[in-house]
Amino acid sequence: MQKHHELADFAGAGSPVDIDLTATDVLSEFELGQHQGENIIERVVDGVVGFIGVAILLTITGLVFGNATTRYALNFTVIWADELIVALIPWLAMCGMYLSIRQRQLIRIEYFLTMFSAPMRRGAELFVNIFSAASFCYLAIGGLNYLKLFGSDTTLYLDLPTSWFTSALFIGALLIVAGFLVEAARVLVKKT
Repeated sequence: MQKHHELADFAGAGSPVDIDLTATDVLSEFELGQHQGENIIERVVDGVVGFIGVAILLTITGLVFGNATTRYALNFTVIWADELIVALIPWLAMCGMYLSIRQRQLIRIEYFLTMFSAPMRRGAELFVNIFSAASFCYLAIGGLNYLKLFGSDTTLYLDLPTSWFTSALFIGALLIVAGFLVEAARVLVKKT
């Protein structure tokens, strides 16, 4: 039979722990650590992209919640909300990808990198960043071609140009290319 523990059991020396204060301290350290070595332009761009991403996420959440509420409570569906949600998802994905690159939070396997010497590790990091930038440059070209073909179309219910939403493939990919190139430059100037 498992014994249930109280919060005070983990406090050490019998004193209670203020979890809220501890979490705030840890988050503050994490947030401050994200901006080490970044200039003001990088911080502003990251902040703007972060703000846009949060605004899109809140909009999508509000639309989903509002549409579900009206659907089940009032037996009424706001059809254009679904269209807007689907249209905003590429922007949300691109903002999230850019921020994950900038905050160095991409999923990666570093097991083999730890076996390399420092110069080989730097070379591998540089190669990955440049290869990733080239891959997203290819996506940007495809996004531009897609915009040329379908950018003048309009959405079915809102009658908005689809270019407002599909331009995420082009603009977002260019932002991601810039993010990878900044990381590549950071690897080049990093002291071992």
